[in-house]
Amino acid sequence: MEKIINVTGGKGGNAFLIRGENKNALFDCGMAYCEAQLISNIKNELRESDLDLIFISHSHYDHVGAIPYLKKEWPQCRVLGARHAEQILIRPNALKKIKELGQQAATFYGVNKIIEYDDRLMQVDDILKEGDLMNLGKMKVRVLETKGHTQCSLSFLLDDKILFASESTGYMSQSGTVYPAFITSSAEALTSIDKCKKVKHQFIVSPHYGLVKETDTFDYWKKCTIAVDETKKFVLALFEQGYAEDFILSEYEKVFRDAQSRLEQPDLAFRINAQNMIKVLLNEKR
Repeated sequence: MEKIINVTGGKGGNAFLIRGENKNALFDCGMAYCEAQLISNIKNELRESDLDLIFISHSHYDHVGAIPYLKKEWPQCRVLGARHAEQILIRPNALKKIKELGQQAATFYGVNKIIEYDDRLMQVDDILKEGDLMNLGKMKVRVLETKGHTQCSLSFLLDDKILFASESTGYMSQSGTVYPAFITSSAEALTSIDKCKKVKHQFIVSPHYGLVKETDTFDYWKKCTIAVDETKKFVLALFEQGYAEDFILSEYEKVFRDAQSRLEQPDLAFRINAQNMIKVLLNEKR
């Protein structure tokens, strides 16, 4: 565990550094606005060593925003992600949206403006797929395709011990509440939860949270499943009573949004995720 270092540069997106015998790797990198602190944190840990690999769990701005700055600092570094992520990150509209959302986050977190970067640096260099093994030295990273949050969502099993779960399985608040995050498919999210549950592991790193306490590991996947099921039951019950999506969203926030969640995630981000989940469930119902 001492080789896994939290180098997160700022609120809104985590980054974990793995020091391998042969290669140093980063799992996600957070947002553009905190790139300077992220790079400083990494340099403090690596000293004269290089950053070799960046594993991305999916292509959302709060997980890939700092890639161009990292690539500028360490040009030889390779970004690894799903084929669908590669396809997303070459689309002009997607790259534009990532910048826009990155700027909005910068403003929210008190930074005037993100430093301009070359869109060509925001790319996946090497494709990962189910079952791939990446060698960092004695430690190995195994890839699991875990769709549900996005079509490009990946989870990573380090050294057959530590599972970096994708957001498809949900994310945990500091309060201990697990929130669902299926914005492409609730069925795929449940499949991904089940897949992760069956993988032999000792520790879990939850998205936007970090290392789950070992005492909480046993119940973690149960909480993830319950979060999906409760959301599905709540949304469909209101829909069957004839309520519109806006009303369902308002009621969902009242019931499922706690005080700790409000400290950790901006209201707009919560509503966008919840709105997408509602649309997914209603489309699946139809």
